[in-house]
Amino acid sequence: MAPDNKGYSLAVENRRSKEVKEKIYLKPMALYVPDIAVQAVTELVAGLSDSKESDKDFVLTVTNNNNGLSVDKDFDSIDELRDPLVVADAVKDLINIVRGYESDEETNVCGW
Repeated sequence: MAPDNKGYSLAVENRRSKEVKEKIYLKPMALYVPDIAVQAVTELVAGLSDSKESDKDFVLTVTNNNNGLSVDKDFDSIDELRDPLVVADAVKDLINIVRGYESDEETNVCGW
C-alpha cells in the first residue's frame, strides 16, 4: 500500500499581525514555473486581511507535509512579496532546500 501524498504547503505570514495564509500543493513541482509561483504567492498575500504598505516582517514558508521538513525566508516588506522576480526565485530556492534536506537524510552517513 503506497503512502498518501500530503503534498507541500506554501504559506505567507505577517509576523506583526500573526496572520498566516497557506495553500497545499499535491504537485509542488508546478511551483517551479515562475508564473505559477508568483500567482500562488500573490493569492496568499491578497488573503492577508490587514496587510498595510507600512507593515514589515513577512515570512514565506515551504513545508513538506509528508515528513514535516520546513524552510522559510524573511522579507522586510510586503512589496518584496509582490515582486515577481523575487517571489519566483524565493519559492524555487525554498523548494530546492526542502528537497535537498530530503535527499541528504537518505544518503547522509556521517553528517558532520
